[in-house]
Amino acid sequence: MIRKVTVGRTTWNELPHKFEAGTAPIAEAVGLGAAIDYLSEIGLDAIERYERDLLDYALPKLEAAEGVRVFGPSADRRAGIVSFEVEGAHPHDVAQVLDWEGVAVRAGHHCNQPLMAKLGVPATSRASFYLYTVPEEIDRFVAGVEKARKVFS
Repeated sequence: MIRKVTVGRTTWNELPHKFEAGTAPIAEAVGLGAAIDYLSEIGLDAIERYERDLLDYALPKLEAAEGVRVFGPSADRRAGIVSFEVEGAHPHDVAQVLDWEGVAVRAGHHCNQPLMAKLGVPATSRASFYLYTVPEEIDRFVAGVEKARKVFS
């Protein structure tokens, strides 16, 4: 960041180095490399197929749940993410019930308040599926959503 510091003067380094304060994030770079190796070994196509299988398993169950509205495109245009609302319940309350059931979701406007306004909702709950998600967890998730609906109906 600096070229030289004395009691009376500081000389800044040339661009872009003068904006790079502190020690480079070496541990983070090593961790990122390990993550890239891990994902490369599995294969991005295999991960996408697995996410698709999870989504194909979860969406019909969630869409069939009474009082649940699922947001988003058709299943063939989705990643492993499902945003939804439970009739009569604020998304934060749904997230709390799911937390009690051992299911982690995100609730809020997801940094997209214009979309929430267009959808006519204050917020949504959002579940994300990935390589480490198993179908039994989706069953627990859907059961938790149904429990939240019963609690708030």
